[in-house]
Amino acid sequence: MREETRRKLERQLWIERAKKAGMGVAILAVVALLFVYKDYDSHIDKSPVAGTVVAVGPLNTNSTTMVENGLSVDVKLDTGRRVNVYVLKTSHPYVGEHVNIMEHRSHAGRTTYSWK
Repeated sequence: MREETRRKLERQLWIERAKKAGMGVAILAVVALLFVYKDYDSHIDKSPVAGTVVAVGPLNTNSTTMVENGLSVDVKLDTGRRVNVYVLKTSHPYVGEHVNIMEHRSHAGRTTYSWK
């Protein structure tokens, strides 16, 4: 084999190896980003927010146990936002009641609310 042909062949082989290595690095980067996102999602900041009960209704779910024991409550926060909170019937919420609920904000940006 001539020297020039051998160099071209080796160059092509190195290019193929570099492509495979690049794909491997990209896959590892995606996996690392997923772990970072999962870590962000697991850190939650809790803060109390005040609001007024606007509506109380049954839960819209397929679980009969949850329908028997829970209620869906619409709350208008003092900031003007309306949120939906699931509560137990034993808490006896009524329309017009001023309540404090907990806001759970994850570092990934997801926000949920729970009855305090």
